[in-house]
Amino acid sequence: MINVAQIGCGYWGPNLLRNLVANPDCDVKWVVEISKDRQEFIHCLHPAIKITKDLQNVLTDDEVNAIVIATPAESHYSLTIESLKAGKHILVEKPMATEVDQVKQIGTLAKEKD
Repeated sequence: MINVAQIGCGYWGPNLLRNLVANPDCDVKWVVEISKDRQEFIHCLHPAIKITKDLQNVLTDDEVNAIVIATPAESHYSLTIESLKAGKHILVEKPMATEVDQVKQIGTLAKEKD
């Protein structure tokens, strides 16, 4: 069983969340979402999932093994770096970052963190 958190549940996020919830090998612990409307949407569909605006709740949760990043592309790089530094596995929507150098930095950090 892998414990997962998802950051963002806007345009494509609900599809990712639906598939994570349906996967018997995943337990979705958290969704990080800043929009009150989207928080209510998530709560109605998945009342057992904890919802927060604060990414630190997820990054410091030792039970969370992996983070799915489903936010606007401009935020992918920083969220990915923070997640990797916190020791989490990541799955990030495409594009992984908005600059080639950022993708290289992500790859370097991912190798360092194994």
